[in-house]
Amino acid sequence: MSLAIINTNTYAENINMENHQALDAHRRQIIKRKVLAIGKMSRSYTVLKEHPELVKQLKSLSVNGKLPVGTLATGEQGIREAIIASAKTDFKLKEQKDLSSYHVAASPNYKVASREGHA
Repeated sequence: MSLAIINTNTYAENINMENHQALDAHRRQIIKRKVLAIGKMSRSYTVLKEHPELVKQLKSLSVNGKLPVGTLATGEQGIREAIIASAKTDFKLKEQKDLSSYHVAASPNYKVASREGHA
């Protein structure tokens, strides 16, 4: 009977050791992800602190007043590229708007309302 108890304890200890090793590996992965996230946040804050005028310029060019996702992670060069891309997009949108208003005004079905008949 004592042999059965020893075998049972050994089996339970082996299972416990495997679970413990699996938990350690899982815990290491969690810590690794947290360290990487802190590193990304640190880089973003550094870019914000060192180049506030570029960030402000990019925010003013964006449609909703927010920075594009991932721009801070690319650093100063990425912000400059995003500013150039936003300026090109903004220019294209203005150009399309001007063309569409020209086409609407030039269309034969377009009628200009006169103020003379309205009281």
